[in-house]
Amino acid sequence: AQQVTQVQTAISSQVGQTVTLNCRYEVSWTTDYYYIFWYKQLPRGEMTLLIRQYSEVGNARNGRYSVNFQKADKSISLIISALQLEDSAKYFCALWELTVLEVMGKAEQKPQSLIRESPTASGLS
Repeated sequence: AQQVTQVQTAISSQVGQTVTLNCRYEVSWTTDYYYIFWYKQLPRGEMTLLIRQYSEVGNARNGRYSVNFQKADKSISLIISALQLEDSAKYFCALWELTVLEVMGKAEQKPQSLIRESPTASGLS
């Protein structure tokens, strides 16, 4: 079953520094394909998507946001560099497992090759 755990409760740092937020997760045994999202919740309650990590690619990066994704350990850290005052917020990681149909939909569709008739065997000895 899916499970996401964030152990850290509060982190304090200073403007210009770098901070790391940790998240551990569990996925169901039926899938190796999933996305992990990091969101920022502003004081008014709205959620902003910061970065998205797909299970089958390397560490994602989006401006000042990057991740340290360790698939084998089922952990992902959000790294915020060059901290600004507006980074003061609540941060959440979320997990979305892909269904079989969604994974199949990601498969690259190759064009069918033309089928040519083989030369007739007549005249060959």
